[in-house]
Amino acid sequence: MTRIFTPSCMATDMRENFLQHIHLRTRIFAVSLLPVVALVIVTIVNYRYLDALGYSAERIMSRNYFSIKAAQQARQVLEENRNRFLAFLFEQKADTAPELEIDALERAIAVCREHIAEKGEQLIVDSLEEKQRAYGAVAGRVSAAQSPLPTQEFFSLTASIVGDLNALVDLNEKGMELADLDTRRLAERAMRHSLALLFVTILLVSALSYWLSWRVARPINRLSQSLAGYRQGGAYPSLEATGSDEIGLLIEQFNRLFGRLADYDQHNAAILAAEKQKVRQTEEAKSRFVADLSHQLKTPMTSLAMSINLLHEKRGVLPDDKVQILLETAREDCGRLAALLNELVNISRLEAMARPVMREQLDVTNLIRECLRPLEKNAEEKGVVIRLEVEPELPPIALDSLRFPWVITNLVGNALRYTERGGEIVITVGRRQGRYVFECSDTGCGIDPQYLPRIFDRYSQFSEREKLGTIGLGLAIVKEIIEQHGGDISARSRPGQGTLFTFWIPEQSEEIDAQSAADR
Repeated sequence: MTRIFTPSCMATDMRENFLQHIHLRTRIFAVSLLPVVALVIVTIVNYRYLDALGYSAERIMSRNYFSIKAAQQARQVLEENRNRFLAFLFEQKADTAPELEIDALERAIAVCREHIAEKGEQLIVDSLEEKQRAYGAVAGRVSAAQSPLPTQEFFSLTASIVGDLNALVDLNEKGMELADLDTRRLAERAMRHSLALLFVTILLVSALSYWLSWRVARPINRLSQSLAGYRQGGAYPSLEATGSDEIGLLIEQFNRLFGRLADYDQHNAAILAAEKQKVRQTEEAKSRFVADLSHQLKTPMTSLAMSINLLHEKRGVLPDDKVQILLETAREDCGRLAALLNELVNISRLEAMARPVMREQLDVTNLIRECLRPLEKNAEEKGVVIRLEVEPELPPIALDSLRFPWVITNLVGNALRYTERGGEIVITVGRRQGRYVFECSDTGCGIDPQYLPRIFDRYSQFSEREKLGTIGLGLAIVKEIIEQHGGDISARSRPGQGTLFTFWIPEQSEEIDAQSAADR
């Protein structure tokens, strides 16, 4: 359905283009926001890392916890030893000495040394170890029930060690409180900084995204307007590149495309002008040759009429040799007339020539033999040998069964026409690099080199054709048929040594068929 452009339609198109433009900018802006989303995710991950840092700080503070726990265990051991010693004193059983724990106390103090974390804790631990050694000696005497019992010394060391343990516990508890406070302050500070950084980054990336969307949309809009302003047959637009970024490269590629299109149009215009000139020259040549044809028809007709009139008027009077001469002249004139009539048929065939509309898979050997069959009798009468050489086991080829035989018939017919008695005509067929290659050679009179470049032109004439009364259309038709099959033809010749015509046709004809269908 044809769309009629009215002012309302143009306004609608402008609105649609505007909406499409906004939609494009929105999409670009949405894509540009992806870094913001990524930044938010990174910030969340960083927050988790900060949380993990706080957890790591708590693990560090666990050193205080282990020291406190060990001190409490040591204090408990001292309490148990004191209770056992008091029970021993009250019961007054000399035969059962109290068993005091010395190793447990030593292990607990060793744990305290391994987990020193606070300033001043080292002095307390050193004092504990020194007192623990003295306590061990006193506890050994108590366990051995040696008299006198070191009661005062035992209780004094116990009280002193308990005092140091309490001081150690107080020091670690204060350290844990300070570490916890510092960790919380660090986490709060990191959170504030992360939120501030996130806010600033969101503003910055949002502004950058909007600028980027505007930066991308503006040259695209200009490009769209330039393309919309182009009219068929007008000059291609030349766009100004805005930079070396992707948009600039896109505009540069469009300019290159427009340049190639302009060159292509110029090339096509030159080809069209050349074709028009060729058609004009062909029409002029056709007009000249039609005039020549009229003259050529008149000459044999006049000669034929004169010969027949003489035979009719002076029959029985003319001697036999004169009658034979007149009959031979009449026969030659009839041959010239037949050749001219064939050329008229060629003109009609050339004017109605069309691309092959349908091809058939044909056997090349059988096809050529059928084409040669009508010419074999003329060859025998003239004393010329026709030989066919075909490469064995050639697959069938897609050919126009109506037009392609004309190629073989015309080439062999020309060779037969210009080959004297005792000569030979050879037709060879083979395959080379995906092509069927045909050759037709003869041992005839050959063609002058000055005529070879124009041998396939329409209405081209030279002395040999003029002698036979032809006007030069057969080879032009041959060339056009071969080109319609996707091939080409060439000729080589030397005067007095014969002529060789070589043409080829591609094996695969799908592309040719598609092109033919498109042309139709």
